[in-house]
Amino acid sequence: MAIHINKISILLIISLISISLSYQTIANDLNVYKANVKNVVTSLMVSSIAKTEEFLKIIILTRLAIAIEAPKKSCLETCKEVYESAVDAMKSTLKEVNEGNYYEANVDVSAVGSNMETCKDCINEIYGDDPEFTKFDNWSHGVIVDASYRITSVIN
Repeated sequence: MAIHINKISILLIISLISISLSYQTIANDLNVYKANVKNVVTSLMVSSIAKTEEFLKIIILTRLAIAIEAPKKSCLETCKEVYESAVDAMKSTLKEVNEGNYYEANVDVSAVGSNMETCKDCINEIYGDDPEFTKFDNWSHGVIVDASYRITSVIN
């Protein structure tokens, strides 16, 4: 039995090999991209945890210690609670990203944003435009947007 290989068969084989190599390249590129996202989000979360814990200690707890009026005290207690929850969500984001669970990491980052927003709302209501909180809020909002964008780019 003779095997006839004609030009069309050769072109078909070459095309299949090329497609296979292309899929391998795409898969490798996606893995490299995911590793980059993991590294950047990890860096963002590690620095965010440190900065949020510092802000909590230096600004919120200091103000809470001297707050006399009930509305201010209540607002600062709310901020303390939600910032502690935000730190927990950041730690969870780290864990989920390191395990490759990007959907769960995105849920965690959203929780960070919700917690930060809760504090922002009461601070604006009680203190108005407070420069220390505004600066921290602007920074944290930027981190949340950046982390969320990077994480969702891997999910989609």
